[in-house]
Amino acid sequence: MKLKMGLYFAIAILLVVGGALLAVNGKDAVSQAEYKKQAVLEAEQKTVIYDKGAGTVVNVNAAAGGPVKKGTPLLKVQSEGGEENVLAPDDGSVSQIAVKPGDRLVQGKPVAILQKNTYYADFYVQEDQIQKLKVGQSVNVRFPYMNRPANVDGVVATVASAPQFASLRMTREKGQADLSMYVVRIAIDANTDLLPGMTAEVDLR
Repeated sequence: MKLKMGLYFAIAILLVVGGALLAVNGKDAVSQAEYKKQAVLEAEQKTVIYDKGAGTVVNVNAAAGGPVKKGTPLLKVQSEGGEENVLAPDDGSVSQIAVKPGDRLVQGKPVAILQKNTYYADFYVQEDQIQKLKVGQSVNVRFPYMNRPANVDGVVATVASAPQFASLRMTREKGQADLSMYVVRIAIDANTDLLPGMTAEVDLR
């Protein structure tokens, strides 16, 4: 009986010491959750605005879902100055065409929505880690839930100048306050393997 109690005591001591070492090295579950940040991949959208005089749509040259290059004619418009094309302002794909042949256009009317070939993810970062990230800094972004987890290069596009909300600490010692959370946007070039809605992850260690 004494031998069994001694064995249990030894195992308990090993677990406590092992947990303490993991915490010191930042490998315990709490530390990993604080340093590994996840966000949803989003695609930049751009609304194409008609900026000429009043006219009528003659022809629509692009279809929703189709790829376009910057300068590609999206539609042709007949105005007082003659026929002119409305061009794609960026590389990407057509998310929506908002007009059809015969529609009347006035200056400022939205005619299409493009999905640009640039993705981004907004991460919420604690105040004690925000100093690690600067605009223009390269960051490795991981996509852990793909069939073959991928690592891609990202760039810090913006860092919020004010906190968005306070995060409750997972562990709190007496006198510790909750941490303010800042939004950091990381820009990521689109590729054929990535899709909007995927989970992106960065490790701030």
